[in-house]
Amino acid sequence: MSNPSVCRRGFLGASLAAAAAAVPVVASSSPVGGQDTVLLDVLARYWQAERAILAMEAATEPPVTAPEYPAWEAKFDGLIADRARAIFQMSDLRAVTAEGQRAKAQIVERCLPSSVRWNDGGLDTSEIRLALSLARDVAGGAA
Repeated sequence: MSNPSVCRRGFLGASLAAAAAAVPVVASSSPVGGQDTVLLDVLARYWQAERAILAMEAATEPPVTAPEYPAWEAKFDGLIADRARAIFQMSDLRAVTAEGQRAKAQIVERCLPSSVRWNDGGLDTSEIRLALSLARDVAGGAA
């Protein structure tokens, strides 16, 4: 893990505790065999990883020189990978129901702004802003 992410975690720590309380609890509420069952299960895995990441970021991080730091960092990196894997899986699943569409929009609304903000690749474009606006419209501004 690079030093900038460590600084960013420290900087965001206070706001993340408040954000964790706002993270929706998503469960697969579609009936068995429902159209978005797989999507909602992936969404549940995303939110589980997201809540765990926020909890770790809000807690005191062990010093880099502490013996427990490598295990802490490995756990954190694993959660980041779990969240990324869920996002990747969602991108290949079509949301059929309004519930599935809202849930995917919440993820876009939550994740894309930080990707734009922390990425130096010029992602702050009119197209990205339009995608975020659509996500807010569909998600109801929930994330």
